Amino acid sequence: MKQPNFLIIVSESISLKKYDNVKYVFPLSSFCVGFTKTYNLNEIKVQDAYLYINRILNTSDFKNLQEIIKILPSNIKGIIFEDMGVYELVKHLNIEKILYALHANCSYYTINAYLEKVDSVVISPDITLEETKEILKNANKEVILYALGHLNYMYSRRLLNSNYAKYFNYEPKKILNLKENVTKMPFISLENEYGTVLYDDKIYNAHPLKDATNVKYFLINSVLTNLDTEDLIASFINDSLTNTTKRFLEQKTIYQLK
Repeated sequence: MKQPNFLIIVSESISLKKYDNVKYVFPLSSFCVGFTKTYNLNEIKVQDAYLYINRILNTSDFKNLQEIIKILPSNIKGIIFEDMGVYELVKHLNIEKILYALHANCSYYTINAYLEKVDSVVISPDITLEETKEILKNANKEVILYALGHLNYMYSRRLLNSNYAKYFNYEPKKILNLKENVTKMPFISLENEYGTVLYDDKIYNAHPLKDATNVKYFLINSVLTNLDTEDLIASFINDSLTNTTKRFLEQKTIYQLK
């Protein structure tokens, strides 16, 4: 069995220690939401680095991104994005292009259509174990599995934490712990200047898929975990973290259409 390869989305807890089977992914400043820290190009020093862009961009954003792409340093080997407009800007570059359309890649028909353009696709973690295995069996290229990290349930361009604080006359905070009134399910709300992301309060662990085939990388998001690379990988492989969740691997998504 080949050694699994990992993409680690970087946060403050990551020491950037070099491993043969790990590549680090840096949320790009001005082009990401849902992160406690983002990075300018001149801050990214590691070799074989990847960029992450998860905002839905407007025309002005694309023009700014186009200028950044013109000066990409040689250590940038790949880019992960949600907006297919980014693909149009980078398709001529000799870097790995990965689509992570957060809630969209739920069938192998969709994924195979995207794989005609991009190098790989992140399978949505919104689907069950059986549905994920069906995609792995039928995908025309190796794909990427979201292995470990808080699940991103929602992204808003609004500054929800700040607006909430203003309305109720609270001190504004970039990170809030919330509980939904009906289900009593807890969430973490993380805001930056470009919007707000609601994360699952628990860390998602796709441990049942650790031996899956047709997988190019296992993707780990370190934000809000306070864990370094070695601990994150060990937690996924050994299922050693407490208070984690398998979430939709074990239970169908409640908003999934049939």
